[in-house]
Amino acid sequence: MSDDPKGGTGSTPRRTRRSTGETAPAARAASRPVPPARKPGPARKTEPAAVVEASVPASPADHIEATSVSIVQGGAAEVEAESVTVTQGGIGAASAEDISVTMGGIARAQADDIAIRMGGAGVARAERVSVELGAVGLAVGGGVAIRQGFAQTVLARDVHIEQGGARTVVAANASFGPRSGAFMVIAQKVEGEVRTVLDWRGALAFGAAMGLMIGLTARGARRSRRDRTE
Repeated sequence: MSDDPKGGTGSTPRRTRRSTGETAPAARAASRPVPPARKPGPARKTEPAAVVEASVPASPADHIEATSVSIVQGGAAEVEAESVTVTQGGIGAASAEDISVTMGGIARAQADDIAIRMGGAGVARAERVSVELGAVGLAVGGGVAIRQGFAQTVLARDVHIEQGGARTVVAANASFGPRSGAFMVIAQKVEGEVRTVLDWRGALAFGAAMGLMIGLTARGARRSRRDRTE
């Protein structure tokens, strides 16, 4: 029985071939070199957002510089951008190409185009300044338009006031619509129905009188101080 070639010797090679066939792929996979782990690359820097939103919970920013800045119910000390929009907020100083203020305010604004609606500005310098249902302390520009608003002082090439007023207007061309007025108007050309307290002649006389009064007051003060020292 032990010498039967079909019994003992025939079964062993068959088992050996099956075992070799099953373990060969695993052996080849184990023999492959393991690639080294990749090192993490440097973190990418994120560019600043083009639009900056400032809301009530946010604290006022000191300086904001971006392509476009929108401030809603917030504030900033200084802003430099191409476009600035303020809605129910405030800015200390803004410099841009276009500035729009709605129910907000800017202390000092300089741009190509400034539009103020239901808001205000301390100083507005631009090629075009428009104020509607708002107020401005000093407006300096090529063209200034005021509609249902008020300006303390206007210095511009062309000034148009519609249902509004100004304290002092100095311009090359000044036009006034109905229910508009100004305390003092100095212009080469004045059009429209305007109620002024002083025209350019009266303004010159007023300035001369004020200068005389200031000079007399200063002279009296110096004399009083000299008398007290003596």
